[in-house]
Amino acid sequence: MRIAIVSKLWEKSDPFSTGGTGALVGNLVEGLKKRGHQVTLFATGDSKTSAKLAAVTKKPFSEKKPYSEIYEYLNIAAAFRADQKFDIISCHVDHKSLIFSNIIKTPVLHTLGYGEFFADELALLKRYKDQPFITISRAMAKKFKFLKIKAVIPNGIDCRNFPFNDHPKDYYLFLARLSPQKGPDLAIRAALRAGVKLILAGKTSRTDRTYLQKKIYPYIDGEKIRYIGEAKFKKKINLLKNARALIHPHSCFEAFGISMLEAQACGTPVIAYPNGATGEVVDSGKTGFIVNSVEEITRAIKKIQTIRRLDCRQRVETNFNLEQMVERYEKIFKLMIK
Repeated sequence: MRIAIVSKLWEKSDPFSTGGTGALVGNLVEGLKKRGHQVTLFATGDSKTSAKLAAVTKKPFSEKKPYSEIYEYLNIAAAFRADQKFDIISCHVDHKSLIFSNIIKTPVLHTLGYGEFFADELALLKRYKDQPFITISRAMAKKFKFLKIKAVIPNGIDCRNFPFNDHPKDYYLFLARLSPQKGPDLAIRAALRAGVKLILAGKTSRTDRTYLQKKIYPYIDGEKIRYIGEAKFKKKINLLKNARALIHPHSCFEAFGISMLEAQACGTPVIAYPNGATGEVVDSGKTGFIVNSVEEITRAIKKIQTIRRLDCRQRVETNFNLEQMVERYEKIFKLMIK
């Protein structure tokens, strides 16, 4: 098949991306290429891929390069303008590709990888509800049950990129943007109560300045609580595989939670809040603990040794491997182009 894959411009799109969509798309592209398909990736110019790369911008959006919807739509338009070169266009830009769908004859598939939409975005989804959609979790399929959902296809990863480690070091890890929705302050409070070391890794934003100055920075002492900034792929892997557990106390709807999957692939249990798809990614009591408060995080920390790290790894290998994800997308593509 001749396949166009359209990705977001928030991060580079390859298997080693630090962003959830970037990693999903990168893995999907490489998996489809290995199966002999002709793939063109519409993404940032720094994306490392074996597919043909079409880029309208060299680098992802950042604090230095502010977000621009213009570039997002230029990227989508580039794929749709070349639609006759493809048998199918697979879009991973949530709602943004919908407005292009009815103006071409080439089949278009929309993957939703985000669970929170503004009112006008939700209205757009409802307007185009008969377009074919993929969700990455059952929780998303339930939340957006008014859509024409072709399949639920969970994220898959190549476990070869995530080395298993049965002998972690003496720290716990928070790996996400340091924002109120992700709950780093809750992780800090639990770590201090439990008397354990915590490493914080992730981006910060100027919009969260007051929150950071009040609830995060005063507790960073470089010993018990450390902040190391954003972790690129290799550093992220070292952090994940050596942590006693990943603490993920998010308050927002979790569409999937790729970091929870990556942690378990390394053998690292996850302690997470139950929002969204957490219960699909974490088997509470077997590969981590699903909790509801700082007190419960603290208790989970104290009994983390009851989780077998090999169980974490094996669950990912069995239920979230890359081959399964690629095969499911390939099956949907073939059905749509008949």
